[in-house]
Amino acid sequence: MLRADLHIHTNYSDGRDSVRKILEAAIAKNLDIIAITDHNTMQGSLEAMNIVKEEHLPIIVLPGIEISAKEGHVLVYGIKNEVEPGISIKEISKIVKKREGVLALAHPFNFLRKGVFNPFKFVDYIDAIEVFNAKSYIGVTNIFSRCLCNKYGKTMIAGSDAHSAEMVGYGITFFNGTRSIAQILNDIRNGKTSIGGRRIPLLLQIKYTKSKVIKW
Repeated sequence: MLRADLHIHTNYSDGRDSVRKILEAAIAKNLDIIAITDHNTMQGSLEAMNIVKEEHLPIIVLPGIEISAKEGHVLVYGIKNEVEPGISIKEISKIVKKREGVLALAHPFNFLRKGVFNPFKFVDYIDAIEVFNAKSYIGVTNIFSRCLCNKYGKTMIAGSDAHSAEMVGYGITFFNGTRSIAQILNDIRNGKTSIGGRRIPLLLQIKYTKSKVIKW
């Protein structure tokens, strides 16, 4: 089983650390796959892919971005061009499918962190749901997300939602022997994932929020 953290932020958006520091932390924590999902920008993800390619690092970078949709935050994987923020999830879905990517709800129900408050309206437009977000201290939001996923037969994914290198790896999506980006995307589309992880310690979250004001 390959271990993936599919929700990580760098200092290209509201994260504290550089792309290189995130990569170093992911490799040190024996992750096989990461997705850097900065808010409304692909710069961190593309930089990570370039570093891994040029330096032959032992990790796969899945292209990713967290988009501030009209109705809340969504995660997009497998595309290399940015999508305009502020448009509807339905519109984003059309763009992502055209570019052969996959679309997931980020921490749904958690309206305090701009997750989609009423995700039932959007299940026809998404491929996956983040059912474990390691930063979600309103524990029922992860529970509700899992119930939503089961009810509508969507793929479960998990992520740390790391905003520093220390937080990387707290939320894990497992893939069964996948080694290519195309296969990772197909596994997400076809429900071939499992999840695990633990919540980021509250003191670590407090340490981060004291050092950086989150505006996203």
